Amino acid sequence: MKKLSFLLVIILLTLSAFAQDKVKVSGAKEETSITYSMNHPLHAWTGISKDVNSILLMDNARTTIYQVAVSAKVSTFDSKNANRDSHMMEVTEALKFPNVTFVSTEVTLEGSDFKAAGTLTFHGIAQPVTLQGKLTREGAKLTFTGEFKLKMTAFKIDPPSLMGISTDDEFKLEFKAVYQ
Repeated sequence: MKKLSFLLVIILLTLSAFAQDKVKVSGAKEETSITYSMNHPLHAWTGISKDVNSILLMDNARTTIYQVAVSAKVSTFDSKNANRDSHMMEVTEALKFPNVTFVSTEVTLEGSDFKAAGTLTFHGIAQPVTLQGKLTREGAKLTFTGEFKLKMTAFKIDPPSLMGISTDDEFKLEFKAVYQ
């Protein structure tokens, strides 16, 4: 019993020491945003959310990123058209599924390029995705930018329609995440 207790203490101390080598860095909300772009045969538009919560788990030297987590409320996206925003909230069932989230399982950096593989959850559906983009460093400030395309039907969302004509199924998400 003493050996088991001692082993548990050693494991906990080791994990504790390892965890101390990691720091959580919160995203700078005033500079972080997610933008979606959609197309309809009659027009194209974008909606932006600047109410994005994000955290990086990094080493103390800020050279290795272990994990990233990002979340935004669907209701915070603004396309500068209240009717369209209301319809998007209806189509995405924002009251039932209020958040769109991404949690990485692996992050790789190669120069100024990064890849973050993980799970994107939208409309209650979790899909594996790999985000790619650029990392800019200005002193302690880290800025990640990138874009990727998704299909609404992959998340069991029927594309919204106007005048009986549906929007494109595919839409683009662009992100800018800033950490200081």
